[in-house]
Amino acid sequence: MKKPFLKSSYIKWIAFAVWMLIWFFAAHAVGNNVLLPSPRATILALISLVGTGKFWMNVFWTVLRTVLGIVISFGLGTACATLTNKNLALREFLRLPVNFFKSIPVMAIIIYVILVVKSTWVAVVVCFLMCFPIAYTNILNGLQSLDPSKLELGASLGLSKKQMIKYIIRPSLDTQIKTALSLITGMSWKVVVASEVLAIPKFSIGYQMLNSKYYLETPELFAYMIVLIVLSLLMEKLVAMMAGLNTVKLGAALEREAEGAPILGLGNDSVRVGFEKVSKCFNSEDGSVIKALDDFSYEFIPGITAVLAPSGAGKTTMARIIKGFEEPDSGTLTGAKNSRMAYLFQEDRLLPWLSVKGNMLLALLAGNCTGQAAEAAVAATAEKLEIADALLMMPSELSGGMAHRAAMGRTLLFGGEVLILDEPFRGLDEELRGRIIEDISDELRPTDRPKTVILITHDEDLAEELADRVVRL
Repeated sequence: MKKPFLKSSYIKWIAFAVWMLIWFFAAHAVGNNVLLPSPRATILALISLVGTGKFWMNVFWTVLRTVLGIVISFGLGTACATLTNKNLALREFLRLPVNFFKSIPVMAIIIYVILVVKSTWVAVVVCFLMCFPIAYTNILNGLQSLDPSKLELGASLGLSKKQMIKYIIRPSLDTQIKTALSLITGMSWKVVVASEVLAIPKFSIGYQMLNSKYYLETPELFAYMIVLIVLSLLMEKLVAMMAGLNTVKLGAALEREAEGAPILGLGNDSVRVGFEKVSKCFNSEDGSVIKALDDFSYEFIPGITAVLAPSGAGKTTMARIIKGFEEPDSGTLTGAKNSRMAYLFQEDRLLPWLSVKGNMLLALLAGNCTGQAAEAAVAATAEKLEIADALLMMPSELSGGMAHRAAMGRTLLFGGEVLILDEPFRGLDEELRGRIIEDISDELRPTDRPKTVILITHDEDLAEELADRVVRL
């Protein structure tokens, strides 16, 4: 790829210098500081302002009103979006005021709020009314588009509600949160200053700009405009920096929490998972009924049982029923509810905001049954799966086979009396598959306690090589 002639930072400064020259020559052509002050006159006015205590009081109060407006609108917008996400009646109730404040001119809001609110706080109320719909709409859209597969992953790993929000839901909303904050941060300055101009509070940049206009002190007016631009840019940078720190903090918090997870003692009793005349149907897009399972009866006992069937024959549906993600239409399931159950999904379901190590540590938050410290357990499992060199990589940097092994490592770390593996060795060549099967044999056939392993595959050779018994759907 051809390198650019100039760095982007240089281009920005060159563009800035060009606009300063345009301003200089335009002011020189006009020749009247009242109509268009020169850059020099504006800078002198700014220096004069900065040296007064009144200037800093004006800046303080305008910044305070802006920050309060942003915090209140984003906080209440997020809270209301969370409440209305699963409540259709409440969502419809809020639709009218949200659409009203999205469409009404800001000046109309300011004029009314001045009548009912003290001038000092008019700008905060108006900022909230104009920015709340933006925060609410963006967060609500994010919540409604949450990936159900990621929520299922959290449930399969036994994450608490707090952990689910912290490690799955909150990062999933990252784009919507950044968009909402960026939009309301940019809008808030305009709304606050416009409100200050009309409400005339004692200390405010808006009121001082109005005074500058009345007394034809245009250089001072331009100086305050520069102050507003600088403050707006600084706040946008600060908000973006705080949002960007989330991923770094998340990984560190996950490591601390995983290290503090309790060591679980699994029982030595065997777990049997029994199906008795279980049926499950789904409606297809064309309206026809698809039978995934039809009067299926079988008892999975300790050891490795391979489930063989072609695609679409109900293997994954059977596994989802065992895990509790689907309810059977008829029949009974026994032995699954009170056991710790590790589930390897057919898809990798790696969280893109966590490294490979972070994704594997996630399995230890609900309790560590490996008997090792979290870091040591992850390192040992990664070594067996031959992904030790990839622990600090992000999912987007992995090949398909490596991603699947990382997901398998997460499942093995979660552990339990029942282990469901849906196509665990797909994408691996025969030699690598053989090495991994040998290295994880202790997890598949532990000597200290019985484990019921359900191996879902369409590979006849794998089933014959690895399983103690085979059931065909």
